[in-house]
Amino acid sequence: MKSKIILVFLLFSFVLAAQNSFVFPTGKKYEKIKFELANNLIVIPVMVNGVELSFILDTGVGSTIIFSVDNKSSLELKNASKIHLRGLGDNEPVEAMKSTNNELKIGEVVSSDHKIYLVLDETINFSPRMGFPVHGIIGYDFFKDFVLDINYMKKTIRVYNPESYIYKKCKKCYQAKLNFVNQKKRPFLAAKYKSGEDLIDVNLLIDSGSGSSLWLFENKEKGISIRNNSFRDFLGKGFNGDIYGRKTKIEELRIGDFRLKQVKASFPDSIYIQGISLEDRQGSLGGDILRRFSLIVDYPGQKISFKKNSFFDKPFHYNMSGLTIQHSGFLLSQKPRSDGSYIHESNRVYIGLEGIVSKKTLELSTNFVLQPKYEISDIRSGSPAALVGLQKGDILLEINGKKAYRYKLSSLNDLFYFEEGKKIKMVVDRLGVVISYEFYLKKVL
Repeated sequence: MKSKIILVFLLFSFVLAAQNSFVFPTGKKYEKIKFELANNLIVIPVMVNGVELSFILDTGVGSTIIFSVDNKSSLELKNASKIHLRGLGDNEPVEAMKSTNNELKIGEVVSSDHKIYLVLDETINFSPRMGFPVHGIIGYDFFKDFVLDINYMKKTIRVYNPESYIYKKCKKCYQAKLNFVNQKKRPFLAAKYKSGEDLIDVNLLIDSGSGSSLWLFENKEKGISIRNNSFRDFLGKGFNGDIYGRKTKIEELRIGDFRLKQVKASFPDSIYIQGISLEDRQGSLGGDILRRFSLIVDYPGQKISFKKNSFFDKPFHYNMSGLTIQHSGFLLSQKPRSDGSYIHESNRVYIGLEGIVSKKTLELSTNFVLQPKYEISDIRSGSPAALVGLQKGDILLEINGKKAYRYKLSSLNDLFYFEEGKKIKMVVDRLGVVISYEFYLKKVL
């Protein structure tokens, strides 16, 4: 979500050992799963009681959670009872249903007695920030039974039975121990980061459910502090509200012998991390770093292997426009004329996400078509986009001469990260008025 970040840390303290176990069909040794990579997050298909949904694969959570289903009547959850969940953020706990004895299927591996938490708050919906449907998250419940070989370049995961998995020799790999807390549900990794002349040891939660690079928690005793060249910004969304803090860059992050330079780092305000032991944990390692490696994640063996891929040397950039764009429904319009001329505003009707979020373009008749609608969901104060007058809620019609609906959301957001000085031309709809803007991308740090 933000590279808007998706961050969900839940504090469940109980689980029955017999529940939530995944198993291979008889005679099968591994399973290959293709995934979508969006905002540095892995999204996999999951069958829940016969209904196909999309889940974020999230090492930062201990339980399986569903938070957005367009047609809840099509999904039958068994043995449900009402509870409340708390995560990061400063709002009240959210209402949810706990359901047992469900069947989950990922590829050919099956969990036939699975516990699921269904969040009832309909405002918790990550699909608009991803650009396609995302219905839930799964973490420990899946990782605990297998060895997962995650290839970010090929967008595939190979799932192996730990009893038969054989590690290959790899001179260019770094294998580290996974440390677990919260009843061995959440994996931690020892790393180091450089601040000035100091090299500081940090214990980081491995959080594949965060699209960010690195989170650090201020800790004077350990020498963890925010550098002067930082700026305040929205950091992400938790189950209990939005999270804010400061963003900066650190000189170097070391994972074994791997050294990443000028890494983006976020420091959340202390109000959002109350209840976290700063002695045991100093931050989180997110998807923007994890995607720079091929990973072998072995929960049963309590270890993880890193091998750098072609993403490794890509520079860390912040959004140079100040804009965050989200998918917010569909535009019902007449088909463009053969010459590609602009469709007049009076022929546009906006439709919400409900029920049709899974289709980017849907033919309604010979004369009309549904096209994805993108809007500005957040804008950083003092940014190039803010200074020219763009506003939260503006609906994007064109970007650099190209119709907005012709972009994938991930491609649209990528325009703002990699080329300082690039001119961005935008045409937006603001309450029915079409307005044109121009600005130039500028580095924040």
